[in-house]
Amino acid sequence: MVEVTRRFKKGWMKLRIAEIVKETHDTKTFFFVDDEEGGRAFDYTAGQYLTFRFDELGQRPIARSYTMSSSPCEADYVAVTVKKIQGGQASSYFLDFSKVGDVLRARGPIGRFCYEPDKDKGHLAMVAAGSGVTPFVSMLREYANALGSPGTPQRMTLLVAYRSTQDLISWPVLTKCDKIAGVRLITTLSREQVPGFWSGRIDQALLEKAFAGEYSKTTFMTCGPQEMMDLTATFLREQGVPEAQIKMESYDN
Repeated sequence: MVEVTRRFKKGWMKLRIAEIVKETHDTKTFFFVDDEEGGRAFDYTAGQYLTFRFDELGQRPIARSYTMSSSPCEADYVAVTVKKIQGGQASSYFLDFSKVGDVLRARGPIGRFCYEPDKDKGHLAMVAAGSGVTPFVSMLREYANALGSPGTPQRMTLLVAYRSTQDLISWPVLTKCDKIAGVRLITTLSREQVPGFWSGRIDQALLEKAFAGEYSKTTFMTCGPQEMMDLTATFLREQGVPEAQIKMESYDN
């Protein structure tokens, strides 16, 4: 077996914004290329994140981490999807002031919140709320078209909660993946009742409805508000799911 050397840059990179796409009223996706060489500066695994450093947003430099919503198998760029948080200096900068051509400092890839084919089950179940969906967008982009191939899950299920239909982050990507055999998308709205969507926050009843009978043969990954992740993990433990099959990822505001 030939070992492939991963491309990456050590330390802080200079990444240039090549494109900005509006996702919702308070969320945008930012596409970056290497400011020095063009293209993508590094290789990464779906689910990893970048840490951005901002030296002029406050009295001291601040750093914020954002999971890449792009996929390693896509074109030669990386993308992060940022939701504006009230009082959030970094997210406010991204949403209100950044523009195409700006150069930001970032380091990465970082993180182990990834699908591990040698350890994880064939069914990958992802539970998310709001902008916590971003690592799963990356994983769907990476694996959905190759399910069952070496190094990929056999099946993927995403249970994601949004407030309303005005908050559907990465919706075109998700609905496209939902049409692929082996992929199941379940979307629940906490503040609206709309045909075609489930209704309510993610709770034990919704988790049972989504995953009943799947517990022993599934690896579960959850990302979003801490309360939602804790509830999900507690529920899964009560169903007898081993700790090795439960993965959680916190995120910065």
